[in-house]
Formats: sequence, structure tokens, C-alpha cells
Amino acid sequence: MKRYIKNMLLASAAVMTLCGLSACIDETVPTDEATPATIKTDSKSLSYLANSLPSFLTTWNTYNSGDYTQDWGYPCQMYMRDLLCADFPQSDNSFNYWDYIEDGSSLRYAYYYTFYYYYVFIKNANGVISVGKDAVDGGNEAAKKYLGQGYGYRAMLYLDMERLFEYKKTGVSYLDKQADSIGCMGITIPIVTDKTSKVELKNNPCAPFYTMNRFIMTDLNRAEENLAGYNREHKAFMDQSVIYGLKTRLWLDMATRFEKNPADLQKQIEAENADDGYDNLGISSALECYQKAAYYAQQAIGAGNYTPLTEEQWSDPDQGFNTANNSWMLGTLINSKEQINELFWYTFLGYMASEADWGMCTPTYRAYRCISKGLYDKIGTGDWRRPSWINPGDAGKTTVPAGYKTKVTGEKWSTLPAYANLKFRSGSGNLTDLTVGLIASLPIMRVEEMYFDYFECIAHTQGVAAAAQELEKWVNQYRYKDGSYKCTATNMNDFIDALMVQRRIELWGEGLVFFDYKRLNLPVIRKYAGSNYASTMQLNSYAGYVAPWMNYIISEYERNHNAAVVIGPNTSGAITP
Repeated sequence: MKRYIKNMLLASAAVMTLCGLSACIDETVPTDEATPATIKTDSKSLSYLANSLPSFLTTWNTYNSGDYTQDWGYPCQMYMRDLLCADFPQSDNSFNYWDYIEDGSSLRYAYYYTFYYYYVFIKNANGVISVGKDAVDGGNEAAKKYLGQGYGYRAMLYLDMERLFEYKKTGVSYLDKQADSIGCMGITIPIVTDKTSKVELKNNPCAPFYTMNRFIMTDLNRAEENLAGYNREHKAFMDQSVIYGLKTRLWLDMATRFEKNPADLQKQIEAENADDGYDNLGISSALECYQKAAYYAQQAIGAGNYTPLTEEQWSDPDQGFNTANNSWMLGTLINSKEQINELFWYTFLGYMASEADWGMCTPTYRAYRCISKGLYDKIGTGDWRRPSWINPGDAGKTTVPAGYKTKVTGEKWSTLPAYANLKFRSGSGNLTDLTVGLIASLPIMRVEEMYFDYFECIAHTQGVAAAAQELEKWVNQYRYKDGSYKCTATNMNDFIDALMVQRRIELWGEGLVFFDYKRLNLPVIRKYAGSNYASTMQLNSYAGYVAPWMNYIISEYERNHNAAVVIGPNTSGAITP
């Protein structure tokens, strides 16, 4: 089973040469998903079509290649994003199918998978929007909730892609000069909607950030409107609270950008009232963006009656981070054997369920995903999240030490390495039968993220002292048993450092802090005394810049079908240990 990811990616490139990605999106659809051409606009058919969106979150083998180490749905994309950060080492890399990505040596084909997956997903969303609009325009009011799903999912996907693929300065001179010379600064990816024609697809330039921001906001506004009054069946569907959460992400991203780069704010303002059909943002300062992000964070928190996870929910050996609860705002939905991939090395829990006997986290493979020593050492002893990872002093013991909530025996415990995660649990807590253990969902958005976003916003709108007080109060109320947490920050940089520690602990493994690193120009630090990263993966990026490997690049094959696309620099090997 041992194969190197680089070789598999090279083989898969042949599949991608057959057709451009965004350029051929109108023809690239998974065969098992609903398409506008095969349904009518009745509510039953619309429901089936809308279900294709949460379904595609967990669809694997989208390339029909049969070899899909990086092709197991949206959780795969989340997993890869954490790989590119600073807190996700593997205990033993003998069976690391991601080593060429993690060490930054061969990145571009990994990005191609991401580009492909997202555009096929966008195709599904466009199908829902196209049919949904026809239904609503034809007087079918019940179709609004499906139309809202299409707009909401499309907005989420483009928001992800904008932040993944836009090139940001790295501090690596030759890369930044190359990016500037080829014109990829300030541009994102091509916009493909339900109205984009085949002719337009062949000459579809990458949208500048100021156009993409307005396009995404327009979709979110339409989603919010169409989802008014909608009560969803499950949390793989979006409701208005999720839209508020997505607006929070977008407004905060713009706020940070415009504060750091006033020239970009001016470009955004100048783009208002452009003849493109997209809504105006109506802002004139970064401060207004922070205010809007704070507002929507509060709306998101209140709209769904969400509450932060309790210690019992977080550490539940049967349902911890595998079953939707009152903290989850959006998540995947796996509730049957028919939805799972029994090739466990192509699944999220196959890598992340440290306690299971059926995944990569066994004495055979020893591919345990761990927290970094650097972050673990920042978790206070009063923080009940601390036992979510194995303390080095407890690793190797033949009886389970006190303080850990687990179903493993002492014999199994003795095989678990230091820092291994106990955060993500097997479905139903089943450690022996993968057909049960893989029936598990995964959070995509939790209310805790909204609280952290709000605290960052009030640091900019009300001052660091107010934000530090709110962060300290929240952590002591919801995460520390003894009330010992102190946020002593007196300036913005120190507050962001303190906030990021809490975000990194809270959202570990959920694929979200990548966006914070890139948004805030934070360095990825893996090389330090005692680091538990393998020596080949101890990469440190430059302070004040984005880590090179966080700049995804568009597939070179896209240009064969879309002459207007701009391909950014290949960042592979830009920084070495």
C-alpha cells in the first residue's frame, strides 16, 4: 500500500489533460449527481438536485481514476489545508501519502486536484441555481430554499478558492518578482456561473479580488433572501445562520486586507457600480468592514441558538467531532454504509481516528496525526481540551492514565505516540469495524469560529483592552476548568498572537486556520527546539509574509482550454529546512 503521492499525482495529470477544468465545467459532472438536464422543476426533483450539494461534500473518486489519495471530498481539502500549517505533524512518515506536500517539495499537482474538485462542485451549485431560478420565476415559492442552497454553496466554494489561489507575497524574492512579472498579483480565479456560455469559457480571465468580493457577496445576499424562514432538515444544508457565518468570513478577510493595503481598498471602492451585475459593498474603510464582520458574527451566533461545545460533548468517545450538535453550524452528513469508502486510507477518519484498529493509526502504519509540540506546550493545564492530545509523559504506558476519555485498552494505549490526537472519534465509537466507524460526519463551520472572529473585530473597533477582556472571559467560561486563563495583550500584535493560539487549539484538524495564516501574513514555524516535525518537514516561512506553499496555483492544463487564465509561480522547494 505504500506509494508516494508524487507518482500518483503525475499519473492523475493524464486525466486532467483531457479537458480544461473551469473551461470545460459545463461538461464535467459526476455521473451519480443530479443535473438540470435530467429533472423538472417540481419540488421533488428540486429536492433531489439540491441534495447533490451536501452529497458532493463527501463524494470520492471524482476523477474516476480509481487512485484517489487526494480525492475524497471536502474533508480531503480541509485535511490538506492543515498539512500546510504548523500544527499537524505525523508521528511516523513511513506511510505518509502527503509527504511531498508537507515538505513543500512537489506541490503543483496537489493544487490541481483542489482546482478540479472545486469547479466540479461549482458545476453542481450552478445546476441548482439554474433550475431553482426557473422554478421560482415560474411561481414555485417552495423552490426558494433550494435556490438559496445553490447560492450559499457557490459562495462558500468561491470564497474558499479566492483565498486559496490568490497569490500573496512570500518574502522569497524570485517568486514575488515572477508573480509580479506575469501579472498574478491581485487576481483570483475565473468566475463560472450558471449563465457563463461555452464561448466565454474559452477566454475567461481570472477575476481581480475586487470583482470576486462583490460576486461572492451578491451570492450571499441572494442566499440570505431565499433562505428567509427556512428550517433545515440537517446541518449539511445551509440556513440563514450559515450565510451570516460566510458573510463574517468574507467581511473579515476584506477588513484585514484593506487595513494592511489601503491601495486595495481604493481599488475596491473604484469597482463599485461596475457594469457586471454584482451588488455594491457600500464601504469606504477597513473599519466599516470590521464592523460588518462583527455584526454578522453576532447574527450567526444568535440566529441558530448555537452554544459552544461542552467538555462532555467535545470528549465523548462515541460522538466527539463525528456527530452534529448545537455547536455545529454546517457539516458533512454521513449516516449510512452506502456513503462510506471502505478504503480507509482515502478517508478523513482513516487518518484521524487514533483509537481505531482499522485505520492508518495502528502499529502497522503508525501514521498518527499529532498536534505540534509548540502548540501543545501553549495549552494551559486548566484547559479541558488538553487531553485531546496525548501528553508525552503519558505515551507508552500500559494502562490508560487518568484524565483521558477513551475506549481503548491499556494494550492499545501503549502503542499510541506522544501528541497523538484523541479529538476525532470513530463513528459510534466503534474501534473494530470500519463499516461502522466510518459512518461519521465532520464540522465545516462551528459557532466557536464566530466568537473568535467577533473578538478580533472588536479589537479593531473597540480596542485591544475590550477584546482581551472578552477573549479571557470566553475561554474561562467555556474552556478552562479553573478560570486561570489570562489574556495580557496590550497591543494588536500581542492580541492576535493570543487569539491565534486559541484558534489553533480549538480548530485543530478542521482545516480553517490556514485562512487565518494567509489573511494575517503569519509565518509557519515548524523548526524549533524539540519540534516533533520530521527534519525534512521543518519549514519556517518568513515573518510578515505568506508561506509560499499557501499560494495555490491553477492547473497548467487550464490554459489549453482557457487562453485568458494566468498561472502563478510554482512554489515547490521555495523554502527548505
